[in-house]
Amino acid sequence: MSDDKHERIRRRAYEIWEREGQTHGLHEHHWTQATLEIENEDRSLGARPPAISGTDVPAPAQTQSRGKKGKRAAGQSDVEAAEALAMRTGITGDQAQDLIDRLGDDPLALDEAARSLRASER
Repeated sequence: MSDDKHERIRRRAYEIWEREGQTHGLHEHHWTQATLEIENEDRSLGARPPAISGTDVPAPAQTQSRGKKGKRAAGQSDVEAAEALAMRTGITGDQAQDLIDRLGDDPLALDEAARSLRASER
């Protein structure tokens, strides 16, 4: 694993730990979830390395939005996309599938909607 990918996973695991209430003792779960998320992102981006600076990152509308019924990552089914969203955000698989059906497969919009849904249930 490249140092860059390892660092991205480390940062994501920390974000997950923070998002889930900073509960100690779940580091393996957080690391596994972060690894799955990063690998899914890499697959959906064609395994392109992340941009070096914020100025190198294209606007979401240019790269992420593909419309409501856009194409999934190569080989990724609706079920896999819903499972990944549910795992990443802590919502149910049915809720994740509903969001994908309504919002398409824009990862930023899906994550934001899923986190809002989860927060409203608390």
